[in-house]
Amino acid sequence: MDFTTIINKQCDIGIQQFWKAIDIWLDNPHIINRRIVASVQLLLFELNLDLDTVIEKIDKFNHEFQSFDIEGKVLTSLLSLLEINENAKLPHFNLLESENHIYLMINKLLPRNSSVFSPTLELTLIDKPNKSIMCFYKRLSDDKKIRKTLGPSRLYQIQYSLNGLVSMDVQKLEDESDTRSMGWLKQKLFPRLIRWMKNEPVKTGMAFGSIVLISPEKYVNYYNELKEKYGSKLVKIWPESTDPLKFVYEDIAIATYLLLLWEKEREEKNLEQLQSFLDLGCGNGLLVHILTNEGHPGVGIDLRKRKIWDLYTEKVNLKVQTIVPSSTNLFPEIDWLIGNHSDELTPWIPVIAARSSYKCRFFLLPCCSYEFNGQKYQRMNASMSQYFDYINYMKDICEKCGFKTNIDRLRIPSTKRTCLIGWDRTYPEENFSEQNKIITELINARNNVEGLEDVNKDSWCHNFIPRESKEKVRNCTRLDKELINEIIDTVSSHLLQKVRMIELDDTSGRTWNAGGHIELSEVVNILDPKLLKNLRKECGGIQTLLKNNGHIFHVAGGKVQFKVPGISQSGEKKKNIKKSIRKKKPCWFFKKHPNGCPVTDEKCKFVH
Repeated sequence: MDFTTIINKQCDIGIQQFWKAIDIWLDNPHIINRRIVASVQLLLFELNLDLDTVIEKIDKFNHEFQSFDIEGKVLTSLLSLLEINENAKLPHFNLLESENHIYLMINKLLPRNSSVFSPTLELTLIDKPNKSIMCFYKRLSDDKKIRKTLGPSRLYQIQYSLNGLVSMDVQKLEDESDTRSMGWLKQKLFPRLIRWMKNEPVKTGMAFGSIVLISPEKYVNYYNELKEKYGSKLVKIWPESTDPLKFVYEDIAIATYLLLLWEKEREEKNLEQLQSFLDLGCGNGLLVHILTNEGHPGVGIDLRKRKIWDLYTEKVNLKVQTIVPSSTNLFPEIDWLIGNHSDELTPWIPVIAARSSYKCRFFLLPCCSYEFNGQKYQRMNASMSQYFDYINYMKDICEKCGFKTNIDRLRIPSTKRTCLIGWDRTYPEENFSEQNKIITELINARNNVEGLEDVNKDSWCHNFIPRESKEKVRNCTRLDKELINEIIDTVSSHLLQKVRMIELDDTSGRTWNAGGHIELSEVVNILDPKLLKNLRKECGGIQTLLKNNGHIFHVAGGKVQFKVPGISQSGEKKKNIKKSIRKKKPCWFFKKHPNGCPVTDEKCKFVH
């Protein structure tokens, strides 16, 4: 079999760094390949056959069976072809510490969109003696309409040389028309692997997988079922100002996860009845709507009503109520307490669950970081991000409340997708009262209160501040327009200096000069501290304001630069903007940029 090298890079790395990056890729292909929602490892073997023979046999293995036959006919045929005894599979495998042998890893890749892509068998030859891996992808569906696999259309190999050269080779084919796979391998997969080899991924200080507490295959199937059942209908009727494409499908994903988690609990604990739930801070109530319609009795409580509540059926129980953590707000009849972006109630979710009843469990998805008194949480560990430091803090609270706490990462369109689950208690039921005292000590310690307060008091935290029932505008519109313009002018003037410093390559003047970028930390230094404080209070900070003015600035990777008009920059989605609403705002670049606007008046979204 012939191969051709499509890309290589000289790296100052050792072999362990190479295998570390490969290990991340094999465990988490969905990070780079957005078509994949999950990967399930089926089998792993040490091979004894000649490598060329194995490659030839796998390459010719084109049996296609329905996905439910995956562990039956497909694997039986494949293992027979490779002369492998299924009993020889390796129960445990650590790629970094494995011996110098050749291994075959068989994974099942599950599609994000099952109407377009087939479940796919990923066969990876791990050749430790030759410091390389080779990947094959086989379709796992007999549906002739769905012919696309989740991997590249041709065999590829990634290899490390002793001098630190990392190369990617692909199988030579008679038909070389598949430029999309080649482009993805060169522009997406290879650069990401190189970054991982150089230890460039963001360090969070926490390591855990994604949807590890439930079956990934069940999750994909159930998610697609609920998406079909609720998705498009809810998007069409969405009356809120928020983006339905984000919120609808995010809540469908969370509902899918909870329903499978509860199914697992019923199986493990031999429960017959469907679990009841209470969603504290339910917001639009969509999660309550889905869980209720899937048969689980529950209630959603929030400080204020949303427009969409009126569109749900009467059986969806939603209430307007202010919850102050106290003995009057316990829920002994509830099986599960849900805190999905529950803001100032977030640290109270495990406390309320612990005190409601010994059998009450909780699901907590933190977003904004709050303390027991309703004030913003102050980071304690500078080596972590604010978010993961808060996750660590919440895990400590959960455990001190007496819960065996599991951590998982959801598959939702959000950067804050780490959830904590109070699955069981760490103490016997007869110690329930003693545990309450420990919880009181925890609350008092965080609020600098001496002595123990009565668990039955009307409030467990004398200085707790609930949210206002009226939603606070946090999009910078509350700031004085003159101040906003002052900030925009200050940032843009520094960027314009970058523009003037760069010589135009095209002396005819037709090249539009985008200039360079400024670090956000530099932006902070050039602005008035009092103004920044007011900005953070009203709309989240300078980054939020700059992103809200995305027609001028592009913010990414801790840097800000001018947005190039008429071109979608990395990470931005193209929007269909009607002509009637395009021409309301004046074009900033037409008025203030030295080169004007590079887009013609007819095509520009703003007034020239």
